[in-house]
Amino acid sequence: MSGGGEDAVRRRGAGTMPRQRRRGARPPLLGALAAAALAATSCGQAPTYSAAALGVRVVSHPAVLGSGTYDTSPDGGIYVNPDPIHVTLVGRIPMDPLAQQLGAAKQWAPLQGLGELTVVGFRLTNAGLAGSNPQLDDLQIASSSWATCEAGTASALCPAGVSRSTFDRYYYPAYPLAGLSTVSIDGSCSVNIDPGQTVTVILVYPPIRSAAYVTWGEYGTFAVALPLGGAVDDAGALRANICVPPDTTQGT
Repeated sequence: MSGGGEDAVRRRGAGTMPRQRRRGARPPLLGALAAAALAATSCGQAPTYSAAALGVRVVSHPAVLGSGTYDTSPDGGIYVNPDPIHVTLVGRIPMDPLAQQLGAAKQWAPLQGLGELTVVGFRLTNAGLAGSNPQLDDLQIASSSWATCEAGTASALCPAGVSRSTFDRYYYPAYPLAGLSTVSIDGSCSVNIDPGQTVTVILVYPPIRSAAYVTWGEYGTFAVALPLGGAVDDAGALRANICVPPDTTQGT
């Protein structure tokens, strides 16, 4: 994988292999999100959100910032199902509206005061012949070491004022806090995609220091350098879930 050293996408455990389950002005966000969630809940459905209500820029046919391939397998690696990823957004959204709607305010409390949440939006396509169930919770933003963070050097991605305990919990590695998708998404940020189907996914990460680009990807598989900016296409209603970090201790 590219981007070695302290700034590499990293994992606290063994290497990975393909597997079926892997782990403008802004509108009044809180009101818009609350109204959307209330309407969906009153109809007996899981709450849904719109990218625009989150504070994400929406355009038709957004430019691709970077691409990679996320491999899964329905049979433990005999058949590998390729899932191309085309990233179109690296941006920021306010924390409070989404945290309140997802019931994550207490869980994300250590991140308060560190800035807006970071989002990575992309199109994910199942280019294989079998159904795919990519577990996107191990897609991470590359993190620098605590020494680099504490020194406040230009290469540090952690924001100023972060404590060591918060750094260890949220930034090393920086796994997604939540995910939104045009299809159902579970607590491991896993989505089900039929052959030939393309879905839009927005992964939500902790606040980061201002930077020209971030390195993002999966340990041992791919990493791409992504400039800040971009947008997502108008994908309609997005389903959301809090993501549980993957267990990276297995096999160590």
